[in-house]
Amino acid sequence: MTNYKHLFSPIEIGHTELKNRILSTAHQTNHVANGIPTPEMTAYHSARAKGGVGLIVLEAAAVHESGMLTTHTIAGFDQRIVPAYLELANEVHQFGTKLFSQLFHGGREVVSSDYRTAALAPSAVPSLRFGTMPRPMSIEEIKDVIKGFARSAKLAKEGGLDGVEICCSHGYLPAQFWSGQTNHRTDEYGGSFEKRMRFIVEVMQRVWQEVGEDFTVGIRMSADEMTMDGLDVKDSVKIVEYLVDQVRVDFINVTSGDSSTFAGSTHIVPPSPIKHGYNSPQAFKIRMAGAVPVFVGSRIVDPVEAEQIVATGKADVVGMTRSLIVDPEMPNKVKEGNHQLIDACIGCLQACIGHYHKGLAIGCVQNPTAGKELEVQALQKTQREKKKVLIIGAGPAGLKAALTLDELGHEVILADKSDEVGGLLHTLRRAPMRQELAETMLDNFIKKVSISNVSVKLGWNIEPEDIKELGPDAIICAVGSRPYIPLIPGIKDPRVRTVDQLFNQQSKNIGKNVLVFDFGGDWPGMESAIDLAEKGHEVTLISSRLYIGEEVHQYLRNEYLKKLYQLNIKMIPHYDLGEIKEDEVVIRNLFSYEKETIKNVDSIILSLGRVPNVELYEKIKDSASEVWQIGDCLAPRTLEEATFEGLMTSLQIGLQGTKSLQVKQ
Repeated sequence: MTNYKHLFSPIEIGHTELKNRILSTAHQTNHVANGIPTPEMTAYHSARAKGGVGLIVLEAAAVHESGMLTTHTIAGFDQRIVPAYLELANEVHQFGTKLFSQLFHGGREVVSSDYRTAALAPSAVPSLRFGTMPRPMSIEEIKDVIKGFARSAKLAKEGGLDGVEICCSHGYLPAQFWSGQTNHRTDEYGGSFEKRMRFIVEVMQRVWQEVGEDFTVGIRMSADEMTMDGLDVKDSVKIVEYLVDQVRVDFINVTSGDSSTFAGSTHIVPPSPIKHGYNSPQAFKIRMAGAVPVFVGSRIVDPVEAEQIVATGKADVVGMTRSLIVDPEMPNKVKEGNHQLIDACIGCLQACIGHYHKGLAIGCVQNPTAGKELEVQALQKTQREKKKVLIIGAGPAGLKAALTLDELGHEVILADKSDEVGGLLHTLRRAPMRQELAETMLDNFIKKVSISNVSVKLGWNIEPEDIKELGPDAIICAVGSRPYIPLIPGIKDPRVRTVDQLFNQQSKNIGKNVLVFDFGGDWPGMESAIDLAEKGHEVTLISSRLYIGEEVHQYLRNEYLKKLYQLNIKMIPHYDLGEIKEDEVVIRNLFSYEKETIKNVDSIILSLGRVPNVELYEKIKDSASEVWQIGDCLAPRTLEEATFEGLMTSLQIGLQGTKSLQVKQ
């Protein structure tokens, strides 16, 4: 068993003592109304403070009206923020957790879900990712924004926070000033390296003037912007050496990436299968250059990894944000020797940063309670009658339902016709870039089921008479879905396979030239194309979406597209499958309706959506007072809907007896 003596040792950061080295880095929850955090944000962070995290850095707080990243950004410059900060600080401080605010101005990076404000920047250099052309800031505007940083820091201190982090990472405004790629000014804020550094030096000087010495002030920076024309670690070392010589810097929070490019933006929240802890070597270089405490994060999901990073001196504090989203109790579990009970992050990004980009409140595929703490906690506390519940189907929806019901004290029977739990996760684990996700999620479920009171019955193809004999009070039908096969000419051609068949059967007669047809713009089509290309096949990926990977989160899509290009996979959007003939395949343009033919096709892989397995439900819907459908058998969607419905349906059982209820969305 690992000794976590370094991870759980206290450390002094500026004027703040942390009880341990585990950090929740700044990340957007969208629990903000009119610039002010809501009670839902307080409940969200309180759950993680209660779980033992040492430091929480709140999500980006704009320091100026021009710096409101979205309409759900904290207005850190607004006096109204003080009571909200006080409430947050009082809540997390009771658990010994310290709280910082991240002071933010995105400059040219404007991502608005409403009216798009004018973007300001050192120079008129566009953001390629967002297509934003900024207006060069006047000297008066620069001075006003600097005052905004100082005012926002002062308000954070008045609000009882322990410190502030000035966001210089990911090519946001301070980094736009210090980079020669984005700063073409010829006045006192541009030109030489020292002049380009003037903005951040003045920001920190003014902040210290406002907050005094009895506070903690540091920065967050990208050690490597991970893009073609971006700054690298050599540039960052030079920046750090200069900055710490000019002004007091209590800590440097090291990350990587750049918001303005597709490839660089991936590293804002790197998904699976990007390597774990890959920023730690850069963090060590920054730590040596600055001789101040260094934080590091991004894909550090296991406490063992975190302990090694601290123990070897690569960093002083470790950001484990996604691990804390999925399992707020992770620090306490580790400290108490219950490492085996931790739910590990799967790196999917679907409901954490994915919700943010959709303008939704934060969530988690594995932990649907995340971001809904107030709602779920109220349901958990409600009095309920204990029931005997039969769950049919042991995929993610059924597993989440079983574990939730067990925690609530119900008698739970989980049945599946397969000889193993997991459902489609077993298909997913055979996909090249989704293996870690699937295996981690399976491992999380299996560990929890093994120590629960759930009675698992595998290899049982349940019939209505079995249910009558069992006599459950409630039934949850979670029997999944099957591949959709279109009724088109030639569909029974022996060259045709589904994605399920490709990954679950050993197919030897695939041939050289393969067409992969994608309907949903999700992982199956891309994974099939990558898997086949890696095995030496010539692959064409044809999608009926506007662009390849349309439904996958943008940071993960960046990694897929990189791989697809590296493997020379031909990609054709805007077409569907029209007809299969002996010597050619007909595809149809979805805009012009024109048809094209592709010859010399050896295999055709279909990823055309899924059909719900509703047949069993129709047979058993009158077999108990409560009968529910959840997951794909209600309607094929994603892992997120499956686990969410597993949780929320289970919280309803025993509260009401309405027949044939459906989960509320």
